[in-house]
Amino acid sequence: MRKQLLLVLTLVLTGAIASAATPPPHPYRLDRGSGELRAIARAISAARIHADILQLVSFGTRSSFSSYRGRNGRGVGAARKWIAAQFRRDAAADAGRLQVRLLRFTVPRGRGMPRATRMADVEAFLPGTDPRDHRIFVVGGHYDSRATDLYNGTIGAPGANDDGSGTAVVLECARVLSRYRFPASIAFIAFEGEEEGLFGSRYAAQTARAHGLDIAAMLDNDIVGGDNTPGRANHDRLRVFSQGVPGRLTPRQLRLLAWLGGTNDSPSREVARYAAALATGYLPGFHVVLEFRQDRYLRGGDQMSYNAAGYPAVRFSDYYENYHHQHQTVRRVHGVQYGDLARYTTPAYNANAARVNAMTLAALASAPPPPTAVHYAPKLESGTTLSWRASPGAASYRVWLRPTAAPQWTEAVTVHGTEAHLRQSKDNYFIAVSAVGANGMASLPALPTLVFRRRARKPQHAAGGSR
Repeated sequence: MRKQLLLVLTLVLTGAIASAATPPPHPYRLDRGSGELRAIARAISAARIHADILQLVSFGTRSSFSSYRGRNGRGVGAARKWIAAQFRRDAAADAGRLQVRLLRFTVPRGRGMPRATRMADVEAFLPGTDPRDHRIFVVGGHYDSRATDLYNGTIGAPGANDDGSGTAVVLECARVLSRYRFPASIAFIAFEGEEEGLFGSRYAAQTARAHGLDIAAMLDNDIVGGDNTPGRANHDRLRVFSQGVPGRLTPRQLRLLAWLGGTNDSPSREVARYAAALATGYLPGFHVVLEFRQDRYLRGGDQMSYNAAGYPAVRFSDYYENYHHQHQTVRRVHGVQYGDLARYTTPAYNANAARVNAMTLAALASAPPPPTAVHYAPKLESGTTLSWRASPGAASYRVWLRPTAAPQWTEAVTVHGTEAHLRQSKDNYFIAVSAVGANGMASLPALPTLVFRRRARKPQHAAGGSR
């Protein structure tokens, strides 16, 4: 007997926000939470970010093959100590609520490593205020740097944009957000060993997975300083890369995903949409450009470690990259300046990248958990009926729609129960649901799933007769 297929689309919407060619009103602009997001954006300082980059550059090199202990104030160890000191200063200002620690690990010889090398991530953890909410939102950037020779830890490697800029974003987010209280937790992490093979982020992500931590979203910042090379300068576009198809799906899940057309609605992609829509609503003239691939062509970053561990993660990066200023030993050849120097970064652009991160973290960590058991009604209909299980702390729900060929959500409907009846057909639209708190903050979307149910078997009759 064949299985009868019932379509059950399960969407865990943690805050996708409407934005398209003709977007609806921004969902936060009229809500009470919008004032807090604007205050967070105003508190981000381009001057502080630039000062942090200059300080990181001052260590001469942050190569993971430089001095682990940071002797004479030079090398990766000195940078690590300074980053931890900045986090501890923020913790002191917040009565120690921000918890600072070093995540130490050793990378063995092999896997491209000429020798066993000690490394350490630097983490500042802001606990959530709701003991029932176990979600953690992570913002990260790598503090190690490199020159042309990856394995030479003695020559200069200023790493202003790659990735002093991302580390500065992490530090600035910690400074600003540690003043606030959120139901969910936020982790601010400066990773080491990215240049040699994403070692720091892999250690952090795998450790989180081994402990069963609920990483609801990870935001990676790598090369977000705004390279200002004349002729290629960019002041208003920031790329956000997101994984389309999660790597941990089974072959059966992949077949179902392809059948549904859900390859553009991964958890990571919804995080990207969320951040892009916040920029549309709160940073006029600054655009977060959705890039529908996991990273730049044939390259990668620390978000990939979290994706590999099964967590939603995205990467923010400059719209243009200048390879004279990336992975290059500082030198001048035939009038061309090489090297990742601070003068090629743009503080105002870097600050806007930090604002996108800080607002995204604050909005997500303030929102209630997403609704669960989101189901289409198992029937054929010209419109769409769907229902879901109530989310703790939700004051209302928002149902999102977008035409199947649209990159961003285009319509939103507010619902005050756990069921919605829409005139739009699920054949023509992707549909998702978010929980909205009393503070106006909306939660994130997740992929549809199919549920198969077996038909009841008919009684078997004996040969040659019936009973």
